[in-house]
Amino acid sequence: MRRSTAAAMAAAFAASSLLLTGCFNGPGATTNMQSGQLTGNGVQAQVGSVRAENLTLVDGPEGSRSATLIMRIVNGDPEPDNLLGVLIDNVPAYVTGEVVQLPPNQSIGFGYEADLWVSSYDFTADVSTYVPVALQFERAGIVEAEVLVVPPAGYYEGIEPVPPAQ
Repeated sequence: MRRSTAAAMAAAFAASSLLLTGCFNGPGATTNMQSGQLTGNGVQAQVGSVRAENLTLVDGPEGSRSATLIMRIVNGDPEPDNLLGVLIDNVPAYVTGEVVQLPPNQSIGFGYEADLWVSSYDFTADVSTYVPVALQFERAGIVEAEVLVVPPAGYYEGIEPVPPAQ
């Protein structure tokens, strides 16, 4: 009887371990769904083969009514595309270069350690709120996301609209 009791207990432990290990997996897993939810800075959005990564709005200097959109755009298409325009809180934003070319199968950074900037000069949203942002691409179309506004402190210190005033 000892062996059968031990075998039964081992089988019970083995079966229960399947229920108690790891996190849920599959397409509905929490770890897979977080990138599409409003979980903080670094929102992702995709239209066609163009993906905008780590979208974050950095509030401008106090009293400036400005903000800077930092992000990285990845063109996963074998054809080039162009960023034609950006709306921040339904207001057109200033994009360095007016039209930004997106080479095929490459990524381009904006606003942080980059030469390209997206700046809003009519910005009134508060820090820690989410603001609608729309990016319009020539080939891929329009993608929209709700983007978190963060203060220009810590990691974001020194990020300001370029040019500083419009």
